[in-house]
Amino acid sequence: MGRKYINYKKFAQNKAGILYVRMNGRRLDAALKVIKHFRHEWDYVAWIAPTSYLDIVAYVDCVRKGAGRLITKFRFFSYEYLSLKGDVYLSLYNLANSQRVFCVIDESLNVKNTSSIRTQLLMTIRSKFAFRLLLSQDPISRGLRDIYAHLMFMDGNSIKMNENQFLHSYMPYYRDDFKVWKRWSKPKFERQAFRLLQPYILLCDFSDNLILDYHICPIELSEAEKQAYNEAKAEFLKGRVQVAYLQVIQRFQYFYTICYQKTVLLKQLLMEITARNEKVVVFTKFLSEIKFLKESGILRGYQYVVLSGTTNKTKALKLFETGVPIMICTYKVEMPRLFLHGCGNVIYFSQTFDYKDKLSIFPKLYADHPVKVRIYDFWVNTHLENLIRDNLSRKKKVLQNVHRMMSYKEVCDL
Repeated sequence: MGRKYINYKKFAQNKAGILYVRMNGRRLDAALKVIKHFRHEWDYVAWIAPTSYLDIVAYVDCVRKGAGRLITKFRFFSYEYLSLKGDVYLSLYNLANSQRVFCVIDESLNVKNTSSIRTQLLMTIRSKFAFRLLLSQDPISRGLRDIYAHLMFMDGNSIKMNENQFLHSYMPYYRDDFKVWKRWSKPKFERQAFRLLQPYILLCDFSDNLILDYHICPIELSEAEKQAYNEAKAEFLKGRVQVAYLQVIQRFQYFYTICYQKTVLLKQLLMEITARNEKVVVFTKFLSEIKFLKESGILRGYQYVVLSGTTNKTKALKLFETGVPIMICTYKVEMPRLFLHGCGNVIYFSQTFDYKDKLSIFPKLYADHPVKVRIYDFWVNTHLENLIRDNLSRKKKVLQNVHRMMSYKEVCDL
């Protein structure tokens, strides 16, 4: 799907571009080809990536091997350290201010939030970079607002509107079935926004070797659980005129996230998967869910590892890849591996509003040959869970529309 060759002409004209490549290895290879193609026009490469990537020997080695002798001109910078450590940002600033710098940002959807400190810092020095190259698995994760941040980094003068004006133009407000006012796009707005981004797209390659087998798992609360949930919700809302939206989501979801039918189904699936001698990653939203799974006895008799913000990630992944069949993982934790082979099952035990969280594992599952991955998606029949499901469905539809437009546009160009 999409163009499989790099458009160097576009990059030469704009001094900026984006590579949309789903598979990690191919994405790094494409970026290094662009860097080498223009090797006589820059002095240094500033390679910016998540800390969890830069901590992986395999990731850095992949860049080093692809760069060859040019690696002596590479300087690596962490996303997180740019905002946390002033000396790291100052080092990047001084480099860009004194040399011709080719700036590469891997996993560029991490700089989609224009209000975050690290995004603002990068925006302040974008004009100092001789070249700007963004790398991403997908064009968007939360909707068309992701495109705005990318456009601003490419060329702040190319779009004659601020972020609010962009959102009003391409993501107007609407009132959904739950009487909630939200921004959302429509296909015609997606086409219009995509035209703004099109001059900077150097490569689209959304192909992979995964055969995804989805299983939607509907969950019902028992009568006692429904009563406890409704009572807790009523108590929480009692006397409140206004509530913080995210606080409501966190609190209400926590009330029902560990229900009896979910635990029964999880236990059954773990039994079936391990009986097939296969591996599985179980995603949870709350650390308390992991604690419950440990203490309830559901994991008794199984070898498993936990991957969260408080665990040794490299050790956990090594154990999982070398024999342990079950990994319990929180959504937001970075999975520090370039490729995670041998896992044929994913269970979404609890749900998240962030579509990117549910997509993040797939580029790490790719192998050199087609791999079948079974996905078990647990959905509890509550008003909130239906709202989350509707939200994710819309985000998925927008992403699919953008993929189709990219493919269609490339065919027209031929």
